[in-house]
Amino acid sequence: MALLNHPFALALAGVAVVLGCVMIWYGGRELVLAYRILTNDPSDVMSLGDGGPVEVEGTAQPERGTVTSPFTGTECLAYEYVVKEERNSKNGRHWETIDSGRNHTPFRIEDETASALVDPRAADFRFSAERSIDVRGGTRPPERVVEFIRRNDDVDSEERSLDLKVVELNTGKDRKYIERRLDPDESVHILGEARYDASAGHDAGEVNVVIGHGEDTRFLVSDTDERGATLRVAWKGLPFVVAGVLFFAIGAFVLGW
Repeated sequence: MALLNHPFALALAGVAVVLGCVMIWYGGRELVLAYRILTNDPSDVMSLGDGGPVEVEGTAQPERGTVTSPFTGTECLAYEYVVKEERNSKNGRHWETIDSGRNHTPFRIEDETASALVDPRAADFRFSAERSIDVRGGTRPPERVVEFIRRNDDVDSEERSLDLKVVELNTGKDRKYIERRLDPDESVHILGEARYDASAGHDAGEVNVVIGHGEDTRFLVSDTDERGATLRVAWKGLPFVVAGVLFFAIGAFVLGW
């Protein structure tokens, strides 16, 4: 092929093959995890052992109180937030993440048999419900968002304008303030590792087990049931596999494989 005589084309083809392999590996990892969730039935909380990988589902209950979400002021057990700002580039407009974060508190997962303590540190949150507050550039955000901006050095005020005497122009950029939460009494599906802890259960119906991060298993917390968690994980991995196969095929074609 003529392209094989061009070093630049060969380099691009090599990059495409490597990128395709990486994307297939990452997406395939998610699809394997989705298959694992789908084919293994969740265990009853009462039957959890003193160690090893576990999969459970039930409702989320407070253990030592709640945390307050940044944009809506909702009392919850865990949250993630993202601040996106509209930017202009030579390729058009796009939304760029300018800040993100999370917070959580220990909580309990409860089913019909018992409840177990969950330590959400190092968890991969897969929360679906988005609460998005859209604010036009130059306008004043809701008071909760204003307080968030005041406390956060990484996010400046978008409430800016340019006074031209005759007219005042809004110069701030449009933003989206997005939060995803796990609320008390909400459905929760957890894939993690259980370990025995004599202090984890104090009352009747509480098992002496803590579910958290382990060395040999993924730690996922989803605000849904088993089927929802499977779909959520699969849909995250599938685009990477498709794109990876495409990149790999293009690179392999150019290289003449």
